[in-house]
Amino acid sequence: MLRRFFLAFTHPVAGPLGFGLAVIMCALLVATSMTATRTEATLRARINQLAAQDARTGALLRARLVSCERVAPGPAPQDRLTTSASVDARAQRLAGREPQGFDVCARMESADRAVLETLR
Repeated sequence: MLRRFFLAFTHPVAGPLGFGLAVIMCALLVATSMTATRTEATLRARINQLAAQDARTGALLRARLVSCERVAPGPAPQDRLTTSASVDARAQRLAGREPQGFDVCARMESADRAVLETLR
């Protein structure tokens, strides 16, 4: 059994066959590497696009938060400490007591829509 194994590797056809197999495997490795590089570039571009979209959305939400805080009545003495707090803390504070700013914004949007409907 071991002798047949050695004869298979020492056969005159084994060298060219092995070389051909090595070249085919090398070509497959290069193709796989190129495909992986293209996929990585596509995914990196998508990540950058989503990060930019997240930044725009975050800026818009922060602007809305600030506008609603400005419409709301002045902060109570205990809330003055949270004025310099993080965006999350301010959002929690506004969501907890529902300031008039949300209602005013909604009313103004409703009035704008009504005016635009009458102009059409």
